Amino acid sequence: MKNNKGITLIALVITIIVLLILAGVSIAMLTGENGILTKATTARDDTSKSQIADLINIELNDIAADMLAKSLDDSDTSRTVTYNGETVATITITKNTNSATVALESGVTLSNNGGITNGVVTAAKK
Repeated sequence: MKNNKGITLIALVITIIVLLILAGVSIAMLTGENGILTKATTARDDTSKSQIADLINIELNDIAADMLAKSLDDSDTSRTVTYNGETVATITITKNTNSATVALESGVTLSNNGGITNGVVTAAKK
């Protein structure tokens, strides 16, 4: 009887097929619609939107506090909100109605985070 050592060609082909299947599944998990990379990008965008909405709300609360303290001067008619060095919103202050209007810069869109939506929102502060 012959003493065979090593693997057969069939075992090698089956191993390669299994590895190709695993590679295909891994690539699909990374790049598909529900893939890890897509979810990471979505999470990054949602975080940015939340941070911008928080910055806008902080500025609105600052304006409201200044209105209540009557510490706004006549030159204080607008304020800008910046995120990563770029202006993302301009807040126009109307003193006679005690209100502030938020105008998002072009290219900036937010979901309903903190009451801020795409477009212009008027927040009455009395």
